[in-house]
This record gives sequence, structure tokens and C-alpha cells, in this order.
Amino acid sequence: FLWRAMGCPEPASTENPFTDVKADAYYANAVLWAVENGVTTGASATTFDPAGDCTRGQIVTFLYRCLSK
Repeated sequence: FLWRAMGCPEPASTENPFTDVKADAYYANAVLWAVENGVTTGASATTFDPAGDCTRGQIVTFLYRCLSK
């Protein structure tokens, strides 16, 4: 949702650190953008967990990181 709110910017890198985010996934650019901009670090160093639930705490953290740039 933040990626769309920011105008769907293209990520600067195509280097995907997450094994569970395929390059052709509809959300792949959003994930790469969020990582590049410090909005998220993923569930671990190698996974993003795209099917996982997003808690209120995570949402607040994403908003804070995005807006404090």
C-alpha cells in the first residue's frame, strides 16, 4: 500500500534478497522498493513471508519508516 501511495516507483535494484518473492510476482517491485528504502527488512535475511499476516505493529513501523525519510 505504501508503494502505491508513493506512485509505484521503480526500484533501483533488481537484486532480490528473498527466496520466497519470485521476480514475476505482482508485488515484487513493491518489496524491492520497500527494502531499498528501509521500510522493511523482511521476515528474515532470506525470506519475506508474502502470505503472512501483517500486524498493526508492523503497519505502524512501515508507516513510520516510510514517512521519516
